[in-house]
Amino acid sequence: MNGVGGKAAGKVFVLLVVGVFVQTTFGADLRIDNVAPDFMMLLAVCAGIAGGAEAGALVGFAAGMASDLFLQSTPLGLSALAVCLTGFAVGWARTNLFRPNIVVTPLLAGAATMFGVVAFVVIGYLVGQGQLVAPGKRWLVEVAFVEGVYSALLSLPVAALMAWALRGLRGAFPAAGEGGAEVGLDLPPRRVGAALSRSRSATRARPTVRAKVR
Repeated sequence: MNGVGGKAAGKVFVLLVVGVFVQTTFGADLRIDNVAPDFMMLLAVCAGIAGGAEAGALVGFAAGMASDLFLQSTPLGLSALAVCLTGFAVGWARTNLFRPNIVVTPLLAGAATMFGVVAFVVIGYLVGQGQLVAPGKRWLVEVAFVEGVYSALLSLPVAALMAWALRGLRGAFPAAGEGGAEVGLDLPPRRVGAALSRSRSATRARPTVRAKVR
């Protein structure tokens, strides 16, 4: 692992520790109709938004394992699989379908979180966790919706933090304040680079044009 990758891994680890701490301390106090926000899912979703499919999958797996170890009573690996798939899916969507901005980012985060909740329940049911579907479809829709709304509301600051953590990795958005770009609010790095290149070329060409006019 190179220096940039090591620093990114360390920053992501810190965010995951903070996520577990928040989830286990006052996360339960934020319940709406007995449904609390899922901060580990939110971190994975924002990793996909900030860093693409690979970052979303890796952070999602780590966040899911943290959920399995500290937060869930379901079999080890269930959350890891569901959250990993969610992080990968939102990262793929960010790269191929959407250009995140101040409007798209919350919508994408909310939809991805709802997908993740459903994926967790469906995969759990398939591996014999029938208690996950016992409350019925209405309960599942309610949980997915509430957690999706939480993710949408918190997505912009958390995505900015994740962009800071993933800074320098291939495919990641630059963090706020770097080169005028901000995760979820501006162009991907390639387009930013191309725009800057065209701007510099135009600046160099102006003196030549003026000389010809004179």
